[in-house]
Amino acid sequence: MTSPFAILIIVSPLAWTAGGLICRAGTDYRQESARRVSLAVGVLALLGAIGAVELWSFAGSATLRAAGALADVLSFRIDAVSVPMSLLISFVGVVVVRFSHSYLSGDHSQARFLACLCQTLAAVSLLVVAGNVYLLCVAWIAMSLSLHRLLLFYPERPRARLAARKKFFVARCSDLALLVASVMLVARTGTADIAEIASRVGDPSLDLTAPAMWLVLAALLKSAQFPFHGWLAEVMEAPTPVSALLHAGIVNAGGFLMIRFADLVSAQGPALYTLLFIGGITALFGSLAMLTQRTIKGALAHSTMAQMGFMLLQCGLGAFSSAMLHILAHSLYKAHAFLASGSVVDVARGNGSQATAPPLRLALLLMSLAVVAVVFFAWSLLVGMTLAAKPAIVGLGAILVFGSTHLVVQSCREDRSKLVFIRAVMTATVVAGLYFTLQALAALVFEGAVPPAGPLDPVQTGLMVLMLVTFGVVTVLQWYLPGAQHSTRWRSFWVHLSNGFYVNQLINQFMALRGRPTRPQR
Repeated sequence: MTSPFAILIIVSPLAWTAGGLICRAGTDYRQESARRVSLAVGVLALLGAIGAVELWSFAGSATLRAAGALADVLSFRIDAVSVPMSLLISFVGVVVVRFSHSYLSGDHSQARFLACLCQTLAAVSLLVVAGNVYLLCVAWIAMSLSLHRLLLFYPERPRARLAARKKFFVARCSDLALLVASVMLVARTGTADIAEIASRVGDPSLDLTAPAMWLVLAALLKSAQFPFHGWLAEVMEAPTPVSALLHAGIVNAGGFLMIRFADLVSAQGPALYTLLFIGGITALFGSLAMLTQRTIKGALAHSTMAQMGFMLLQCGLGAFSSAMLHILAHSLYKAHAFLASGSVVDVARGNGSQATAPPLRLALLLMSLAVVAVVFFAWSLLVGMTLAAKPAIVGLGAILVFGSTHLVVQSCREDRSKLVFIRAVMTATVVAGLYFTLQALAALVFEGAVPPAGPLDPVQTGLMVLMLVTFGVVTVLQWYLPGAQHSTRWRSFWVHLSNGFYVNQLINQFMALRGRPTRPQR
């Protein structure tokens, strides 16, 4: 890209880097100075990201390279993946920085915190615009190291040290996997440019299965997938803005990596099957474990785990545009959820006893669920996303219908008013209708940068059917478990589930982590 305005794509990482350096150099200044600097660079990063959107909409996709010998190591990608992600990170970054001003008001280390926060945002911003594997690896590692400093912002907390140590170990394994994948890709394709690697995927003389599997391993470790998921629920000792940034941005890095190398991953069956299987298990495990958590942040952490699993499941089905839409929506939702969690005192999570729905309400419930299903499939035909054309999108939508079913069932309890029930049915119907509209828009925007979702092979079809059946069982359990705690058998199951069937404790022993262990819940 020869336009001088192409520099807009790197305004965000440069602005956040400058903010981190200025805030760190001015840690002896008044806290007010650090707050002003961090907010100013955040606004500048956001404006740069908005400008990059305008640039991409007019000039299209391209790679911006430095001049001379640095062209191979300093290149930045402008496309339908990097531009929306850059805008998302800048927006969430500004919100988190502004929230941090109030959250850490009066803390003598606020300037140091804002410096670390800006440095982390700089690394994440650089990651999404990196045009070659060298720069991608540097940003990937820098992002993790910067986050580690934020997780240890209160180093006197034993649980914070234990969780950060576990996260550090898992992150280093992820870094190693990405480095191995990058070396293999450069050696086998002869280039470090990400766009050129994608263009050479179809070469039958290249065997890229091994690097694709290493990329998948890096993504699974980064996004807290089963069984290396425990650290995600244990890093809550860090300040709330750190949790918001982690769950709204950094933990999405695994999904972003799969989307960035979508052409490579989609061409390798074993990579897709691994994503589909591990992502599905994590989504199911997180969805059930979330019900048993006694704290808001604990429930949100398991929700993130489930969402990351669902996003990688989408990648495993080849629905990369759907996964991209998932990243954008989940990031905004989870940032709001964590930043609002500190002001929530009572949250009705439905863990009390549930009364049985009267016969009349039960009949209305069945009719309402039928309406939701009819709207869902009618809308799929209207927008052309049929089971034959895009089975992955329809299958993922069926899981959404299961979630809507849970919403409607919960509203049908005797202690709920008719207005709640009507609102739940209307919400489920609207969501079912909007699902395919959003998927069609996502395909229109993102499928120029990622492979389109198409037919599934027999293995993918079998795994998808298995996942649909399992998600249906989970939906029933989500409705039944909270009201079954009077049963000794179910109470025992509830305790085991709340402790994640002790997988995390086994991982702690395997990793030989020392410190104050997480006490099992009873």
